[in-house]
Amino acid sequence: MEKREQLVLTFYNPKVPKLKGNRNYQRPTLPINQHPSDSMPPQRQQQHVDQIHIYIRMLCVSLCGFGLLMLTGTSSLNWVQFLVIKNGLELYAGLWITCNHELCWSHTPKSPYYLQFSRAFFLISVFATLVALVWLISSCLSRRGSITTNLDLKVSILSFISAISLLLCLVLFLAQVYWHAKDALEPDLLWTYHINWWSDFLYMFSGIISFLNYMTFSFLSLDRNVSAIPIEKSRLGVGPVTTVLPDEDGGKLSPEKESPTEEVKTDSRMEL
Repeated sequence: MEKREQLVLTFYNPKVPKLKGNRNYQRPTLPINQHPSDSMPPQRQQQHVDQIHIYIRMLCVSLCGFGLLMLTGTSSLNWVQFLVIKNGLELYAGLWITCNHELCWSHTPKSPYYLQFSRAFFLISVFATLVALVWLISSCLSRRGSITTNLDLKVSILSFISAISLLLCLVLFLAQVYWHAKDALEPDLLWTYHINWWSDFLYMFSGIISFLNYMTFSFLSLDRNVSAIPIEKSRLGVGPVTTVLPDEDGGKLSPEKESPTEEVKTDSRMEL
């Protein structure tokens, strides 16, 4: 008969701490998968988190800045083209400019004041964006992180205010165009008007990112502030639990004596 190949089975039996007075008891241990970030010092982890927040704020700066650039760049241009139905004359007008023709609107406020309300919301949108940009740029340049409390939440609110104000500005300007045209003019909105809708989208997207950044930062700060004392328990309710107490004589740490139930068992064995 051929010799059977001998199979060698190796069992892993790690060295585990034993309880004082009970050499037969060994505390069971299980392997734990550690993440690389677990071995990282807390200060290093905090630095990575702060860098991520700064990068997100820089993204918000880019969105708001590009939106403001498009908005201010097209504000001084014509937004609409009017075609006179009788003679085919082309007239151009914008939010802040007029065509100097009797059929065009003038800077004099007239009911229902669509144009004036549109200009007011335009200024509110620009002012809110400028404040948000100043806060974001200051926080990115400062080494201390955010210079104001709840910066991301405030920037998110300002971005939403900018987006809503610009939306109302565009809607009211459109109402002004169709109210003024009536039957004598045929309006045609130009690309300079449509590009402002992209600015509104950028403001809204920046507000959403800032709000998510604020929520993430608040959750992480809550996790860091939690101070929990770990409680040692035996597995499956079997075996005593060891606690570490300082000695009365010196400052060294020594394990506590066995539980009362174990002491009763040892006494009964000694009597036998």
